[in-house]
Amino acid sequence: MVNPALPRPPQVFVNSGATELPDDFIKHLVSGLTDLGILNVVMDRDHEWWGRDVDRIFTCIEESTIALVIFSPCYPETEWCLDELVKMKERANNNNNKLLLVIPIFFNVSKNDVRNFEGEFGDRFMELRKRYTKYKYDPFRVQRWETSVMTISRTEPSLTWETQSSCIPLAMDIIREVKKKLDIASDPGFSLPSEFHNDSHSKLTNGEVFVSAFLVAFLFRLFIARLVFTDITFFGTAKWLVCFPVTIVVLYQLHCALTQQNSRAPDA
Repeated sequence: MVNPALPRPPQVFVNSGATELPDDFIKHLVSGLTDLGILNVVMDRDHEWWGRDVDRIFTCIEESTIALVIFSPCYPETEWCLDELVKMKERANNNNNKLLLVIPIFFNVSKNDVRNFEGEFGDRFMELRKRYTKYKYDPFRVQRWETSVMTISRTEPSLTWETQSSCIPLAMDIIREVKKKLDIASDPGFSLPSEFHNDSHSKLTNGEVFVSAFLVAFLFRLFIARLVFTDITFFGTAKWLVCFPVTIVVLYQLHCALTQQNSRAPDA
């Protein structure tokens, strides 16, 4: 019988979704993690209940010490994979005694494409976004996906594999990073890296900012403009109702970029 007072052995959760991972890569990764004392490596798609029992896979994430997020061009093909990513972001942001450490891995895809939703990755994400606009009962589901991708993809350290050569060296690099994470987590003074406490990662999406600014512009025209201006024709035109929200979105993105840059600047 397992003693509940004993610490839970480390578990690694691998979030890869539709990514086709070579067998030799998986073999070396699991073998190397086992050598580190990680006896339980959970591959999300290796279970028959993946994509059907969301509560069960969320439990696996909650029980994990480290999560490996393997981004690829076909990563955003299923909503389940992105739901897992949202859960991992929540766990990584939850500053309690059960911290989840996340390592993003860019498998045959560039960091820029993932972070900015460009290239094949961006195209597939947009296709998924269009397909799931039917979820009216949870209108912010896609926005949570987008925010989680932006947050996790910017986490460091990260690893990249963009060549057609053997990916075994990538497996070895992952094992080394996991060992570093475990060594850090064993430090009594450990706390999450600053990336997960930065408010810029929980920022609003462009769509949310645009809609909010549009409502402000519309309400201004409806209630305030007539009290200040004698001619309010301009405030009913596209120049006001569209250009004002677009300007706010641009200013907001500039603010976020400057905030992120300042937060990463080395201390003087």
